[in-house]
Amino acid sequence: MAFLLIVIGVIVAVVVVALVVLPSFIDESQIIALAQEQVRKATGGELSVEGETQLSLIPQIVIVLGDTTIDLPPQGQDSGRILAEVGTIDIGISPWSLLMGDTEVGRVALNNTEVTLFDVDGAVATQLTLKEIVAEGLNTANSPMGLRAELALANLDGGEPIVVTMKGTVRVPKDLDRISIDKLQTDVDGALTERIRTTLSGTVMLSPLEATLDLVANLPGGDIDGDLVYAAQQSPQIDLTFSSEQLDLDKISPVSSTAETDTAQDNGIKPPPIPVPVGPLRDLDMRLAVTANSLISNGQEITGAQLLMRVVNGVSDLKYLRGVLHGGQLDTNMVIDARKPVIEVSLAGGLSGFNIDSLMTSLDSPDTARGRVDMTWDVDTQGTTSEDLKLGLDGDVNVTGSNVEILSVSAQGEMCRAIAQVNAESLTADMPTTTKVTALGGRIAFDNGQAQLKTFNVATPGLVMQGSGAASLDDLTFALTVNASVNKELEELDRACRIEERYIAVKWPVQCSGNLMDEPSEWCRIDTDSIVKQMLQYEAKSKLQREADKLGRDAGKALKKLFGN
Repeated sequence: MAFLLIVIGVIVAVVVVALVVLPSFIDESQIIALAQEQVRKATGGELSVEGETQLSLIPQIVIVLGDTTIDLPPQGQDSGRILAEVGTIDIGISPWSLLMGDTEVGRVALNNTEVTLFDVDGAVATQLTLKEIVAEGLNTANSPMGLRAELALANLDGGEPIVVTMKGTVRVPKDLDRISIDKLQTDVDGALTERIRTTLSGTVMLSPLEATLDLVANLPGGDIDGDLVYAAQQSPQIDLTFSSEQLDLDKISPVSSTAETDTAQDNGIKPPPIPVPVGPLRDLDMRLAVTANSLISNGQEITGAQLLMRVVNGVSDLKYLRGVLHGGQLDTNMVIDARKPVIEVSLAGGLSGFNIDSLMTSLDSPDTARGRVDMTWDVDTQGTTSEDLKLGLDGDVNVTGSNVEILSVSAQGEMCRAIAQVNAESLTADMPTTTKVTALGGRIAFDNGQAQLKTFNVATPGLVMQGSGAASLDDLTFALTVNASVNKELEELDRACRIEERYIAVKWPVQCSGNLMDEPSEWCRIDTDSIVKQMLQYEAKSKLQREADKLGRDAGKALKKLFGN
């Protein structure tokens, strides 16, 4: 968006030059002097003509300025210099229109223009190649003038350039203090996987440079309607407010990313870490407010989405992202600090009362569980690549819930079968096919590239389960140990599930391992060998205790006989 405004500024400067020099076409030096004066007045920049100045009177008056340079200074503290090197500026004038006093007097065209945009430190930030810019129907009577342009935005990292085409109508008043955009349609090819089309209308004030525009954008992921305010000498410099019926961020992806991923997959090679593109964050001074009936990101849909973001001085502050996600209320915030080479990110918020079945279905694991769960998070990370940011997570995620039903496994059924095996008996009753959870709680701590399950508490009729474990953030493999305590309520399902009173204290371990992307029903098994070992140890201890008790009683009797009562 910023480079689009800059291109418009360059076009405006050229239109102003053309309108001013038309009445003075006979004196070539006067043409150049007037052009320099008006560019300096309108933009604060300098215009120089190093090539030949040609004048033709038949069949129409044509003025050609060769090898022209327009050097525009920074328009604010956070903007950089703009240098435009124009191959030729062609100004065509209708003598008849001039003699008759018509307001429409000709056209101006820029050919083979190279535009270089510098950052605040003087380094090259962007390079544009403008094949042509043409303004037709030139006038200063605030009547419509036709405008068209074609440019290519260089890819500083290599690859094909981004091609931008523009067409529309603008108006300029007699005092040349503004340009009114009736309609300016812009098509961008090569930036995303599909064409971007934007339509702008509004007013651009020339000194200081300010723009108040209505924006309509047709993106691969949806259409947006918005208001764009650009003020070169104010903060925020860019103030963008837009709304959308549906915006799918997953479809808004760079054109190169898909090809690179496909090539890596074809070769069976894991792609190298790609630096996070934070350069624009360091240069932007922007406020962004978004409302969307449907906002999709990473396959997750947020309905009634509201977003407010402020980007300034290399810090991107997502003040809030709110909406309904999987039937729960999402409210989260995030800060990205890109002032240093190593990016720092902090994320905090929560999702209350979300539907766990909806979440699991979105992760391609339908019919896994159902019920409502609350989740909160407070995590930080840092790094230079997306891989660094993932593996560098540090913080906590807390989960609580009640009246949750796990559909993929029956904890009571699995435990009853294990107890019956220990009891050397067979089950005769039908076991539950799901696990109805009466209480659920857990805390996940991120550290050293792992998601560590610090606390895990699940209560279901007849069982209380507690455990701990860890999952690798790199390959999503995990290991978890759950110790289950069994009570008399489990015996109500089947007599073979009974626990002898002396074994109530025995912990029934459940070992879980695998990959989080695999089938959940294959993750866990009850460690019956450990249970039998515990029982044998318990029996041995009980026997020793009984022997000790017997020896104590016998010793007491002997002492009584020896010393009497």
